[in-house]
Amino acid sequence: MLQIALAGVFVILAVVAIGGRGLHGSSLATQYQVSLLDETSDLPCPWCRSQTREGDVHCGSCGQRFG
Repeated sequence: MLQIALAGVFVILAVVAIGGRGLHGSSLATQYQVSLLDETSDLPCPWCRSQTREGDVHCGSCGQRFG
């Protein structure tokens, strides 16, 4: 019985050790937000630094015209 309990402890420690090397929740959320920004935005506005798209004629945040 003691051997089974000890083996269980080792299995739990192995799972925790291996699982700790993956992405944590905050890292995963940050990575997801960055990928969303990459798909929807191009460069920041030179005046207010908010994200803009390539086809924008003016900044949606500050209203400055591009070009």
